[in-house]
Amino acid sequence: MQQNIEFERCIDFLVRMIDKYGAEVLRELEEKKQNKEEKEAAVS
Repeated sequence: MQQNIEFERCIDFLVRMIDKYGAEVLRELEEKKQNKEEKEAAVS
């Protein structure tokens, strides 16, 4: 029972963090991907 409560608290926390920061993290990952592709194109 205690493990289930702790697991649910963890999931609630993760959901809040994804809701709060998810879009920002995706934007940063996309920017890094674009920068990497631009650098590779410049080298070629």
